[in-house]
Amino acid sequence: MKNIIPLNIAHMICAGLVVMSVNTNAEDLSQANAAAIEKMQAQLDTQKEEAVQWNGYFRAGFTSNENGSGSGNTTIKAPNSGGFYRLGGGESNYAATALSRKFNVNGAWAKAYFGLVYEDRDARRWVFDTQDKTIFMDKAYVEMGNLSFAPDVTFWAGRVNWSDDIHILDRKYYEIRSPGIGVKGIDLGDGKMDLFITSHDSDNDKTYTDESGTTVTYDDEARPRTHTLGVEYRTGQWWFAGSLQTNSDDSRYSVTKTINGVTGVYTGKAATAGAHVMARYTQPSYFGLTDGRVKYVAQYATGTAAAFLGRNGDTNQSNDDGQNYRVFVDGLATFDQWEINTIALFQHKEDVDFDGSENTWWTLGARSAYYLNDNLALQFEAGYNGSSYSSATTKEEGGLATFTFAPTLKLKKAFFSRPEIRFYATYAKFTGDYNAASLDGYNKNDDDSFTFGAQAEIWF
Repeated sequence: MKNIIPLNIAHMICAGLVVMSVNTNAEDLSQANAAAIEKMQAQLDTQKEEAVQWNGYFRAGFTSNENGSGSGNTTIKAPNSGGFYRLGGGESNYAATALSRKFNVNGAWAKAYFGLVYEDRDARRWVFDTQDKTIFMDKAYVEMGNLSFAPDVTFWAGRVNWSDDIHILDRKYYEIRSPGIGVKGIDLGDGKMDLFITSHDSDNDKTYTDESGTTVTYDDEARPRTHTLGVEYRTGQWWFAGSLQTNSDDSRYSVTKTINGVTGVYTGKAATAGAHVMARYTQPSYFGLTDGRVKYVAQYATGTAAAFLGRNGDTNQSNDDGQNYRVFVDGLATFDQWEINTIALFQHKEDVDFDGSENTWWTLGARSAYYLNDNLALQFEAGYNGSSYSSATTKEEGGLATFTFAPTLKLKKAFFSRPEIRFYATYAKFTGDYNAASLDGYNKNDDDSFTFGAQAEIWF
């Protein structure tokens, strides 16, 4: 029979101390592991945040006309207008890509951005190769925030390209597109204020042709430099913007413009100062009728700012007495299986190109998407652009109606979701003094066109 060792108080105390020691060591080990895991997760989060990010946009595809021949990269656009209905009407090939990298040091941060753009069309400010293709630097700037003396604002400097657009018309109505410096997010009342200064030269060449086909030649190879002081203020559903500009050179220039078949040469004098103001209100429903939103925008510019309404930077000069104003209503409505984007716009320019010049543009249109399911939509777009241009002695006036049907593949049921793969067919009808001669494969005796093609589009 085995001897039984009796337990006494000393034995029990020793056993208790051993258990307490084991529990304490386990608790310390658990806390150490948790701290190590937390530290490792923080390091991974920092590495992820500071990793190089890639963002971009592109559209690529082809367009052919009714004869089966290539239509090149021609935009289906009314003369003397500031936009076009882009579903089936825009250039086939365009790409913008941007890289960014964030840096964190003791709570402060900086983020660097660098972007390039490629496009397959004529445009006045870019360098071309022998095939009329171009690549240019779109942005190169740095932002800094959470600095010790100003933790709630963001500073920036470099070349930026920020904008807001009327998507259906492929028209940017407000841009900061220039080298500059600024600060964002200053508390003011119930909103936030941004301030910026930009500085840019006019076109590099003595002679250039703008997007409307107007050729401008500066005297004595002048290249005026425009400086802009701008402010933006956002509060609730409101956004206000304004800028003052000065110009380094009041040089004269000549304008070669064909109006209703008559080519004339006119003289302008570059404005030495200018101003731009904008007000936008965003209604968080579609006129109170259904889900969606509506943007109401009014803009006015004079002097140097009238050359390209709403753009700060990368513009040429306006005539000394130029004025430019625009109002539009841009809506997006959502129903069960439908989404509809509508636009109504009016813009008028006086004396912008030269004394006595007038240009009016107005448009009404809509794009709808009917979703057969989450991945297949039928898109329809219809719009009319009306415009006129006149000098003191000559005037032309007309319009362009476009109708597009585009079966579209998507990843989800949302109007602005991308990527999309779409096939499209577009019928265009010119009216008044306008014709289809600007489109590849057509001449001045043609007043309508039929084109079709396929395109991929994505932004990310």
